[in-house]
Amino acid sequence: MTRVAQGKTAVIARSLCFHLASALATLVFLPAYVLVLVPVRIGWPVLAAYIRLQLWLLRMICGQRVEVTGVENLPAGPCLLAARHESMWETMFLPLHFHNPAVLLKQEILRYPLAGPIARRLGHIGIDRSGDLEAARASFTGAKQAASDGRSILIFPSGTRDPALRDRLQSGVAVLYRQLGLPCVPVTHNSGRFWPHRSWLRHAGTIRVEIRPPIPAGLKTKEFIDRLAAGLSRDG
Repeated sequence: MTRVAQGKTAVIARSLCFHLASALATLVFLPAYVLVLVPVRIGWPVLAAYIRLQLWLLRMICGQRVEVTGVENLPAGPCLLAARHESMWETMFLPLHFHNPAVLLKQEILRYPLAGPIARRLGHIGIDRSGDLEAARASFTGAKQAASDGRSILIFPSGTRDPALRDRLQSGVAVLYRQLGLPCVPVTHNSGRFWPHRSWLRHAGTIRVEIRPPIPAGLKTKEFIDRLAAGLSRDG
């Protein structure tokens, strides 16, 4: 067997072990689903423990490590966190790292049997991508309320993990930026190298998360979009 074949076999074996361990961990935490009935101050630490366990399994079984730089770029108060979207990994790590921000996510996620009630309890905000104006206003109102309560807002401006489209920015992020009147912090990473899109394989390596300098509030739309695109670029 060649070295390449041996490497691929090892990746497959580790990935299978991870998925099995992940499923068992989920079963262990399933009784904690009652967190949808308790206050967030109690429910969030339980969910955070579950996320930490999943990330620990990724590290111990698959060899995935994390390196975060640029923490000094975070403002003292709430901000709009605009993150690159490459895999499901960042939907776990970023809410944990940024201490439970209000996440703007696809409206349909709120209807999922398990994830939906938890997301609603945590105050995450659904985005209706049908173009309905009233639904969009409701999303922005929810984000403004969360910010007024002192929470940062996390959005994935591309709206997709598809490698062909993940560098495209949806226009809604500029509207949200204007509505919130907060600085916007680009967050980039390379998770797609180790958790590929539409693949069950989990590869070893270091996921590097970079928190880049904030974009000040109040810029005109074109300047904001240009600066955000540069901030989310791997070369930004």
